Amino acid sequence: MSPADRPPAKTKKDQIVDMLRDGILSGELAPGDRLLQDQLAERFDVSSTPIREAIQQLVAEGVLSHSPYRGVQVAEVTLEDVHEIYLIRSVMEELATRVAVLNLRIADVKRLHECQATIRQSVEAGDIPTLRKLNYEFHWLIYHSAEMPHLAQIIRSLWLKSPWDTLHVLPTRPQEAITEHERILKAIYAGDAQLAGTRMREHIENGERTLTNFLIEHPS
Repeated sequence: MSPADRPPAKTKKDQIVDMLRDGILSGELAPGDRLLQDQLAERFDVSSTPIREAIQQLVAEGVLSHSPYRGVQVAEVTLEDVHEIYLIRSVMEELATRVAVLNLRIADVKRLHECQATIRQSVEAGDIPTLRKLNYEFHWLIYHSAEMPHLAQIIRSLWLKSPWDTLHVLPTRPQEAITEHERILKAIYAGDAQLAGTRMREHIENGERTLTNFLIEHPS
């Protein structure tokens, strides 16, 4: 790759945006958590300017929220948000899975099975942080294999707005997700791209159904 073809180096603001996104996806930052500029500047060892710019960008994206009384927080998701987010996710992630099936290598499929085994162990142990980390790896190994960066960017933005902290602690959902992952894996192993995509869409739809029922029964 020639110097002209290389992507420009990321600014401090862009690096902080990426780190905050990763913190939200990993569960380190949960919906409703407050973000203080001074603490973030100290944590990332930067001035307040790139912190302020990163926060402004994430507020504009809807990943963070800001109000005069609560300050800056990781955005919380309403029941209406859940339906729209999961509806779009089901379509986008079905597409990514269908395209990915023909690109997945033997080593990739092996790693998916390893993730699935560790997810099962995490559910049995009640280890939610490990469950969340391995669930992320399971899905994104598939989506990245589609080699469609614009599609991946759309999915990632929707994941940032999905209430994983709630979904993964619902009593029945982790075990249900294990069963649904197995169906996805069987379709991938068979090389059936259409079925794998369908199984992924069903997986997303089932998650929305379980989450919606919980939010209706436990209004905040």
